[in-house]
Amino acid sequence: MKTGVISEDFQRAFGDEGRFGNKKIFDGIKAIGFDGVDYTIGYTGHCQDPIFSEARGVWVKKFGDVAAALRSSGLTAFQTHATFPTDRFAPGEFDEKCLDLFRKEIEVTAMLGAPYIVIHPINIAVNRRRKDEDFAANMRAFEMLDLVLSEFGVKLGVENMFVWDSVRHRNCPTGCSAPEDMIAYIDGAHSPNFVGCLDTGHMFINAIEPAEAVRTLGSRLKLLHVHDNDGSHDLHAAPGTGKIDWADFARALGEVGYDGAVCLETSFKPSGKIAPELMWDYARFAYAVARKITDIAESTPKKA
Repeated sequence: MKTGVISEDFQRAFGDEGRFGNKKIFDGIKAIGFDGVDYTIGYTGHCQDPIFSEARGVWVKKFGDVAAALRSSGLTAFQTHATFPTDRFAPGEFDEKCLDLFRKEIEVTAMLGAPYIVIHPINIAVNRRRKDEDFAANMRAFEMLDLVLSEFGVKLGVENMFVWDSVRHRNCPTGCSAPEDMIAYIDGAHSPNFVGCLDTGHMFINAIEPAEAVRTLGSRLKLLHVHDNDGSHDLHAAPGTGKIDWADFARALGEVGYDGAVCLETSFKPSGKIAPELMWDYARFAYAVARKITDIAESTPKKA
């Protein structure tokens, strides 16, 4: 079983130089032991990204450099992460403001050789209120994206989410939060282009152990965002530093025969929490835990 890591915080640490194919980043990730990356295509908001406003030849060249740097470093792009705040748009705005951007990001995913792109579902349901509206909006968006996914040979990872309740001042479930919600979204698309992306931290915030979600999703689970928290806050901490039961999670992966990568979505951000000089050390620690997860998963027999 392979291990990967999200590239975003490393990209941010190197500024503008880091966003597009900085080989130092990829060489450093490879030196730690990771097999590949979850490449962050865009980390701007509101379905806007200045790079895609430039001429096509400009962004094709820039992401071509990323693909070349990955190959040179011996890394695989296991998956990509799209620009994410689709939760901030009403259902009718998706095609107007997001579809063209996602089309370009799906094309970039194919350029990088990644089989999957993760796009957050549209989230307008707070504490599951208006849940049906969420589902309908996402099915409409999935229908539009399906043709683009087929064109470029890429599948979309449906990620479980949470939302902030401004009345109760806490995180809470939204339209696609529980594993049963994910199954409804994946199966509701009626296309093989939609698969499950389990975000362990998001699941735990919604009071569900990730191991339980793995067993429920079964063969629909194709990719992971692995990180830890305290059950209340989206900390994106390294696995083993929060309250998630990682041993059971690893056993669950083995039981369902998960054969994708264990991709960390841990935050390595040089900030008040992690000093710049400690970023790589923290990544080494997180990698060691990820390897332990894969070891347990690989030693656990698959259940019939």
